[in-house]
This record gives sequence, structure tokens and C-alpha cells, in this order.
Amino acid sequence: MNNEILNVKNLYYEIDKQVIFRDFNLSVSQGEIVSIIGANKCGKSTLIKLLSGFYPTENMITVNNITLNQKSKDGFLKKVGLVCKDFSDEELFVKDYIQLDMKKKDALFYNKIVEMLSIKPLLDEKVNALSTDHFILVEMCKNLVKKPNILFIDYTNIKMSNAIKIKISNLYKLLTKEGIAIVFATNDSSDVLVSDTTYVLHKGMIALSGATKEVLKQDGLLLKLGVELPFEVDLSLKLGMYDLIDGIYYDIDELVDKLWK
Repeated sequence: MNNEILNVKNLYYEIDKQVIFRDFNLSVSQGEIVSIIGANKCGKSTLIKLLSGFYPTENMITVNNITLNQKSKDGFLKKVGLVCKDFSDEELFVKDYIQLDMKKKDALFYNKIVEMLSIKPLLDEKVNALSTDHFILVEMCKNLVKKPNILFIDYTNIKMSNAIKIKISNLYKLLTKEGIAIVFATNDSSDVLVSDTTYVLHKGMIALSGATKEVLKQDGLLLKLGVELPFEVDLSLKLGMYDLIDGIYYDIDELVDKLWK
């Protein structure tokens, strides 16, 4: 993963004269999975909406060599996808809603996404009648069928079941093979276990970043930043204090297997 797909340089953003981000820099490579975590109100959701072009910025965010500004916005939005909590009041059937953004000649990719997300039974339903879980799956599909270079997801305000989260996480493998980068913000530290890289925000700044497994080793600093460790990692550290295991486990099944041996 050495082909840069997203570049954020000296991002500045304020709301009601309150500075949220100043001199903020970040980069994401093609096919990379990036998680953004931090305490509540640290700027996670705002950052996702800035990076995806949902909030206006000028000449600070570049995706696939297109720098976001008023002139380039239409071209920029074709390169990105955004999944967030906002419900659609569309009365369209799901199949028509999804295909609004579908790229021509990508029927095979469309069928893969529909199959992996198990939304075929939903295609003949109305978008505005969907449950939260089903809407998120449909919104994922709608954003992906245009084959964006990067998909942004804001999990922080979405109350979805763990089963749906697992289904989406399993989809990531297909997306990375297609070269699609994924950047998601979350309040649940367990979500970061599927990511390659993790950024920890604190008061609009990057307080900690790096390979996800290395970031999770900084348990003391994470707690100071208001971030709870994933259950698997926290349990590994506690068991390690009693010499019951050697090392940190990032998969609960592997941890259980180790304890039973």
C-alpha cells in the first residue's frame, strides 16, 4: 500500500469562530483501511464529513489527484463515497435508488456487492420504509456501485447491530482487492481491529497514529485520551499481568484457544 489516494494538507476548519482543526495533515493509501477514534466530541464525525466533501473546504483535501474546491466539487464527489446516519426520504425502490450512482459496465461488481451485503430481498422495497440496519446496507451498496476511490463511513452516530457491522467488515476484503480505501470513524474501539492504520483524535489534533496493533499497545496513553481498549486487547493485557498468556491477542477466538491449551 504505497499509492497515495487521499492527501490532507494543513486542513483548517472552524464552526462559529471556534477552531476545530488547524494545520491538520493526513494521508491514506490505495486499498488501506483507516480507523479514526477518540473521546466524544473530539472531531471524528466532523473530520469524516470534511474529507468526503460533505462540509465545504477549499484546496486542502485531495483524492486521486483532484483537489476539492468549488470548481472541482462535482468531479471530487464522483471519487468518494460517504455513509452516515442521515436517512433518505426517497420513495424510490431500493434497486432504483442504488443504481442512481451506478457506473456503466459494472454489473458484475454490483452483483458482488448485493450478494455480500445480502440485500437482494430488499431491492423491491421503498427506501424510506427501511429499518436502520437495512438502510445502512443499502447506503453502503449505493456508495460502492459507483466504484469510488475511497469510502468514508461515520459509525459514531449509527446504532446498528453487531451482525451488520460484521457483514460490512467482511466486505472490506473485497473492497481492498478492488483498490478502494476505507476511512471510518467510530466510538467503539473494537471496530478498529479490522483496520490497517488508526488515528486517535484529541481536541481536533492527531494525538496518536500508526499501525493499528502498535497503537493499541499504548494502553496507558489511550486511556488518558478517553479511549477504551477493545475487549480482546484489554483482557490480553490483564491476563498477561498474571503470566497466563504471553502477548496481545486481537481475536477473541484465538485468545480462548490459547487459554484452553
